[in-house]
Amino acid sequence: MASPLAKSTAETAETLLHYPPPTWLKHQALFMLPYAPFDGPCSEHTDAKYLSIGLAQWRNEGDPDALSAKVWRYSGEKWSRMSEEIPLPRLADLCTLLVKTFYQDHPTNAVTPTAVIGAGTFENQNEKIELRRMNELPEGFAKENERIKERLRRLRDELMAANLD
Repeated sequence: MASPLAKSTAETAETLLHYPPPTWLKHQALFMLPYAPFDGPCSEHTDAKYLSIGLAQWRNEGDPDALSAKVWRYSGEKWSRMSEEIPLPRLADLCTLLVKTFYQDHPTNAVTPTAVIGAGTFENQNEKIELRRMNELPEGFAKENERIKERLRRLRDELMAANLD
């Protein structure tokens, strides 16, 4: 099967065949990943069929080239309004928040009651922020923790290989 968005593989063929993406919507994807088979423990029953990076649906005259990431969700009958579009700087900030609160090598992280985020971590952040953990970690955290750490190690490797200078 030929697809304009991805070369079909054994893993992606089912998503591409059974859930053609809604290219008529306002988010104009530049790249779209058939994500369903890769959605970790949710992959067999996920509604997240694609991830994309493209022109943001909310871009305006002041920012006509704004890019965003989008999670494309299919409810079983139609493409969901719960599909989410995330501006790319916000996506990077979410990754930073995850690392700072759970994996930063300091005495304050998610395993302890507080996490400290130093000034300058986020754009326009001039002061240190102290976050208090709002709930106890779930009992199954150890298993999920290993899965998240593996994904972050893969991200680290890609960041190291990227030309970010």
